[in-house]
Amino acid sequence: MKADISAFLGGYRPGHSLAHRMPVWSKYLLVLVVGVTPFFVKQWWFSSGCLIMAVGIDLVVARMPARTALSIGVPLWIANVLILAYHCFFTTWQRGVIYVAGLLACLYIARLVTCTTDPGALMDAIVAMVGPLRPLGAKPEKFALTLALMWTTIPYLIGSVGQVREAARARGLRHSSWRFLIPMFVGAVGHALEMGEALKARGLGDDE
Repeated sequence: MKADISAFLGGYRPGHSLAHRMPVWSKYLLVLVVGVTPFFVKQWWFSSGCLIMAVGIDLVVARMPARTALSIGVPLWIANVLILAYHCFFTTWQRGVIYVAGLLACLYIARLVTCTTDPGALMDAIVAMVGPLRPLGAKPEKFALTLALMWTTIPYLIGSVGQVREAARARGLRHSSWRFLIPMFVGAVGHALEMGEALKARGLGDDE
């Protein structure tokens, strides 16, 4: 079963849950408490508790479907299993649980922000956060715009890779080939040109 790429990266999902009505700052606070503190406390039971709490918040408070809340993709599951196995054999299983549970807790609680917060409100919160750095020459609007572009480009590129692979399999090409790079490169260039034209039309493409 293919993982939902937009859900993995935290695509916004409109809704009327309690999480959708929460202010952005409170979601950031939950990310700090549930997703970051496990790496400082460094206790396996604390990391496990934060993981359970993160999943519970996604399922109950944000009312996400179980597949959206729990799906992280096969590669990341494999990476977590390898991390846990490494620590079980070479250090301690407790340390493995600390890192794996902490990583998953951070990922799952981050979805509370990105899946239940309108992108516009999310960018406004970032602008407000970077605002105090204006005297130092920071440009909060451009910083937020950069994050927004990254947030939209990464899913596009990942989706492009998946589409090329599926098209290749449909044509009987089972092994990796340099020919796969051509359509991906063309798609990436086309996406970049479209984004550039959109920015230029809004007066954001020229240096000040």
